[in-house]
Amino acid sequence: MGMTCDLAYGFNFLYKAVFDDGLTEHELDHVFFGKSNDKPVINNEEVEDFKYIKLEDLKNDIDINPTAYTPWLKICLDKVISHISTDVK
Repeated sequence: MGMTCDLAYGFNFLYKAVFDDGLTEHELDHVFFGKSNDKPVINNEEVEDFKYIKLEDLKNDIDINPTAYTPWLKICLDKVISHISTDVK
């Protein structure tokens, strides 16, 4: 996204998602955390869009529009929130 910051390892998780078109994602994902004041620069070959959203609003929108979000986000979001909450304290 064209942003620069120091990253800290958070956690990893394994997931498997089967899609309606017959394709399957089966991945070990690693989650890192960082902070930046840089504005994102989209590479259209990698990212379709982005937006800033409060975590509570994101959770609500996932409940309302689950197909608008990737399976991995829905799987790891609670752990991301927990990690952020622990880091802030």
